[in-house]
Amino acid sequence: MNTPYVCPDPVLRPDTPLEDPTTTHYGPYSSAMKVDGKVRVWYHVNRIDDRALDQAWVGYAESDDGVHFEKPELGLVEEEGSTANNIVIPSKLGGCSIWIDPNAPPEERYKNQTKVYNPDVAMQFHAHSSPDGLKWNFLRRIQLEKRGGWDTQSIVFWDPSVGRYVLYTRHWFAKRHTTAEGNENFRTVRRLESDDLIHWENQKIVMWPDEVDRSTYDVTPALDSLGPDQPYGRVPVDYYGAAVFKYPDDQGVYVMLAQANWAFFNRERTVTTVRDDLEVAREETQEVYGPSRFDARLSVSRDGIHFQRCGGRRPFLSPGPEGSFSSRTVWAMPNPVPIGDELWFYFTGANRDHDGFVDPAAEGRLSGIGRAILRLDGFVSADAGYDGGEIVTPVVRFEGNRMELNVDTGGGGSAKVEFQDAYGTPIEGYAERDGVFVCGNSVRMPVSWANGPGVGRLAGKSIRIRFILQDCKLYAFQFTKGSPADS
Repeated sequence: MNTPYVCPDPVLRPDTPLEDPTTTHYGPYSSAMKVDGKVRVWYHVNRIDDRALDQAWVGYAESDDGVHFEKPELGLVEEEGSTANNIVIPSKLGGCSIWIDPNAPPEERYKNQTKVYNPDVAMQFHAHSSPDGLKWNFLRRIQLEKRGGWDTQSIVFWDPSVGRYVLYTRHWFAKRHTTAEGNENFRTVRRLESDDLIHWENQKIVMWPDEVDRSTYDVTPALDSLGPDQPYGRVPVDYYGAAVFKYPDDQGVYVMLAQANWAFFNRERTVTTVRDDLEVAREETQEVYGPSRFDARLSVSRDGIHFQRCGGRRPFLSPGPEGSFSSRTVWAMPNPVPIGDELWFYFTGANRDHDGFVDPAAEGRLSGIGRAILRLDGFVSADAGYDGGEIVTPVVRFEGNRMELNVDTGGGGSAKVEFQDAYGTPIEGYAERDGVFVCGNSVRMPVSWANGPGVGRLAGKSIRIRFILQDCKLYAFQFTKGSPADS
């Protein structure tokens, strides 16, 4: 697994008259996408001050280059007696999770689903729609038949592989949700399907703190399905949500960036108000545990249900350095944005942990929208050391007449390619001895052989591909339509 380069400075931070940085912070549930050449960001704003306690809304920003953003005065929502602001969805809500519905009428092309706070009762789960991503209307209340919660950034998209909409949201294992027994109490991610965005079924748990996660630290009290429900049992890591997307196309694999919160040592007790999808808001005195920090973990799946964790469970996206705007929390926003030969991952960052403790190395409370950069198809690579190594594929058939490698050989590394028949015998003209060294760093380095044969003559045939690697990283390979000379 390869981790992206995280840019040190945020691309968005509280800086408008309505976003006083001393009283305003960006919440985790924000969205980004590239539409018609522009990078569009919808971001979650929270404000607590003497004028109005705990306000929240969704702000809008856009950029031509994905780095320098403008917050346009849209004139859509009145706040503090003026519409000269960039607010697109008002009210006290839990951020946004915005996507484009390919099956919707034009006036409902953009969709959003989010939790909405009501001070008198529990939270509700609302859907909004918009023709342009700016003018939003309430669409409906979402009600899930199965209990377990949805108080997170809930991801929805149309999945052509199953011909249905899929929803990834929270699932509490807890007796109060009627989803567990005894003192079991932890967060997981569930997946559901729908034909109409109203009725949801086929629930599956897709990410949870499994036995490996639970063994990382000894925490008490231990989970006990036969004991009393309080004090709640504990796990060292909870999965608060997950950004899930198809990659790189409609038939591609499913990629999950699971939002993990770590808490495995005692700090202090605190009184907090809890509002979730239960019947009423309630106050609980809770033990506070550290470090209470978020990171994002990479997993992949072929069916969107069974996910394989990558990188030895190391974080894909980690909190920033002490004193930075993201030193305590990073929350991966849905869907990477393709920019040239790179994938840009936007994330919300904060120097305040989940229990409200602010990084003492910083001057006050900081938050913002950050940017992390990964090469195209760069999630994982096959790495050959200084002693070299090789990979032989199963039998494959390809289309095209040009082969390209996504590879980084550094200064002294190299790659060669050998084609074999289905039985492993090198094909004349394409053996290792015929191969030309591939040296460089590109997502599309061409492959060639000394006598000049192209690969087009092998298209459609059953072959094996042998990669001979020396001190390099091989990310991917592909066959494309090149010039007739490549045939």
